[in-house]
Amino acid sequence: MKPLFLPFLLFGLISCTSLRAQTPDSIPTESHSLLDYFCHELDSLPRVKLDTDWGVLLRTKMAEQYQDAAFSFHHPDGRKIELKVKMRTRGNIRKEVCYYPPVKVKLPKKELKELGFNSMNEIKLVFPCGNSPKEADYLLREALIYELWKVIHPVFIRTKVVGLDAWKGPKQRFSSFGLLVEHEEEISARLKGPIVERGVLNASGLERDAYLKMVFFQYMISNTDWSIPNRHNVLVMQVPGHSRVMAIPYDFDYSGFVNAPYAIPAEIFPIKDVTERYFLGFEVSEAEAQQTARFFLEKKEALLDRVATYDLMEERSRREIREDLEEFFKILETDKAVLRNFVTKK
Repeated sequence: MKPLFLPFLLFGLISCTSLRAQTPDSIPTESHSLLDYFCHELDSLPRVKLDTDWGVLLRTKMAEQYQDAAFSFHHPDGRKIELKVKMRTRGNIRKEVCYYPPVKVKLPKKELKELGFNSMNEIKLVFPCGNSPKEADYLLREALIYELWKVIHPVFIRTKVVGLDAWKGPKQRFSSFGLLVEHEEEISARLKGPIVERGVLNASGLERDAYLKMVFFQYMISNTDWSIPNRHNVLVMQVPGHSRVMAIPYDFDYSGFVNAPYAIPAEIFPIKDVTERYFLGFEVSEAEAQQTARFFLEKKEALLDRVATYDLMEERSRREIREDLEEFFKILETDKAVLRNFVTKK
């Protein structure tokens, strides 16, 4: 298979923390993870090299079996580092339909410590679904959605776009973007709260303000591929300072903003295409709908600016997303439309 050539690969930046002033040399790495380091690369696109038997990975992707790989990157001191790691496929639908499924990379804790990092040794990595610029665009659209959620709420899952070089021994398999996604263990440690994986859960048990912002956000990006009771594409956490648990959204490939070719709405919804918006908020009152609409209108310029400055993405894609956002904001600008689209309380 020919390497994927992306002429815009070396431009743009994506940040995944709120830190701004530090350079890689100033990071106190002993208390930071490898993902922290990548997130501090604010003015560049960090490059990662993965060397493994891609044929075995793709042939056995449904088994989710770990296999040997080499993970290479540049250390803060400038050295090129190569770590022997374990890697396996992960995910649900993407694992089935994508040529390149998402993976989980398990790094060696001893070597991380020797390099000055902490023991957080698992990172998720999402590849473009296939080997084309269009598939890379879908990945960047999803990465942008993670950035937009950070405009809306301070509790989020960190991600980082990297330049990805995939090799098998002396032969390059492909070159494209990759999306590093924060592992649950690291999220829990960073936010200093436990992840709630078991027990009966419904919308009424969630921190209400965060929930309202989340359901409006999902409507904004035209996404119905999530569920609170099933904990589907939401990470449920007990965040310090909040009496109720909080749902953090992730996995947006089924959203209309991404509009992946394999994405179709569930049959239970009265929509035929993922680009159609459908609101899934539970018992949202008139007051809640109006208050949340005002909040999003206050964030309008910040959201549009985030799209406009997302230089990794081609202008045509940014324009499409801006137009989708403008349609969303038009709904928020009139009380009648807000009440019609968002009030669900009986």
